[in-house]
Amino acid sequence: MIINRKKIWSLSWPLIIANFTIPLVGLTDTVIMGHMPSSLYLAAIAIGGIVFNFMYAGLNFLRMSTTGIVAQKLGANNFEEVFFSLLRPLLIAFIIGISLFFFKSYLYDLSLYVLNPNHEIQKFYKEYLFVRMLGLPAGLLNIVFLGWFFGMQKTKSVILQLMVINLVNVFSSLYLAVYLDYGIYGVALGSVLAQVSGLFLSIIIFINYFKILNFDLFKLSKLLNIKGFFNLFSISKNLFLRTMLLVSVQAYLIKKAGLIGVDELAAMEVLLVIFALSSYTLDAFAHAAESTVGVSIGAKNKRNIYKSIKNTTELALIFSLIVGVILYVSDYYIIAIFTDINVLRDLTIQVWALVVITPFVSMLAFQLDGIFIGATLAKEMRNCIIFSSIIFYLTIEYFIENSLNLKSLYSCFLLFLILRGVFLTIYLPRVFKLVKN
Repeated sequence: MIINRKKIWSLSWPLIIANFTIPLVGLTDTVIMGHMPSSLYLAAIAIGGIVFNFMYAGLNFLRMSTTGIVAQKLGANNFEEVFFSLLRPLLIAFIIGISLFFFKSYLYDLSLYVLNPNHEIQKFYKEYLFVRMLGLPAGLLNIVFLGWFFGMQKTKSVILQLMVINLVNVFSSLYLAVYLDYGIYGVALGSVLAQVSGLFLSIIIFINYFKILNFDLFKLSKLLNIKGFFNLFSISKNLFLRTMLLVSVQAYLIKKAGLIGVDELAAMEVLLVIFALSSYTLDAFAHAAESTVGVSIGAKNKRNIYKSIKNTTELALIFSLIVGVILYVSDYYIIAIFTDINVLRDLTIQVWALVVITPFVSMLAFQLDGIFIGATLAKEMRNCIIFSSIIFYLTIEYFIENSLNLKSLYSCFLLFLILRGVFLTIYLPRVFKLVKN
């Protein structure tokens, strides 16, 4: 495979478009609730969003491990394992999704204990959580299919799946919540319809692709190969811990903001959705790195590993600066889209200078994540997130606890992102050691 800027761009530009639709789910819910009569609605979405981040992002190891394994098997031209490396995580995702759905009442009670939301918020939050749980099994299956599409470098399939899921969510949520006036129930139901639509589409794409292969040559007994599951779990356990710690940081921000006040909690939700909008755009280059680094390792081509890292990182740096400039010149308009509640606008604008530099500050961490996923170096990713999280928590608890406000909280979040990039850079030479030539 030829690795150059043209190749990286051909993989990345569809992902920029597709990834930009991902935070539209949170964006739509936040915008709709941000124009309700009080901050309670937006605060309920913030609590619900964190809980679903724990489930979706926490289980995103299924996507990341699938991408790395499939990319390497593709590079080695092992199409049988390319096939089974999708079916194994699909089986695991289905079991986890159904189990979590039946235990939703326990999840609700646990989240109340951990996050301790205001009593007035709880009614709205419970309705949002219970309705969205209907779409969880389909959502987990979708992230496995997404990982397989990334690993196979099927950028058109990626963009189609993500755009269908997120555009169905946007339009159905607007129709149900605004036009039919279903409120918080409507935005939750819109998410369910979106995940089910995405699952049907993913299955159709998968079947269409595998029509060209001869299944008679595949030994289905290998599907339950213990070694295959062990390889998946070996990577996944570290990615799971890494991702849970990552989501815990955002949950901690929400919890601490809630201790300051309901308005601060709602404002932190706005800030995190804006962060998601910029980060998913930059993630396109990280996803390109996942695929090209993985295939290069599978093909045992060290030169292509270097070119993949160099070209994807250069483009990511350029786009981080572009996104920062857009945030700088569009501050008033972006905030106005999210809410018309004056106190929330004032709180958000106070932190905007930090929001503007976030894409540049976070770029290195995102990019190195993609490189390490493609190399399936999950242990190193786990270690880096542990070190960064510990420093993040200690900084809040022991250095800024007495001067806790929205700006100091968000500053600690930026410190966390910087530390992730620094620690991952230290481990980077291990990627090249995977190929000996």
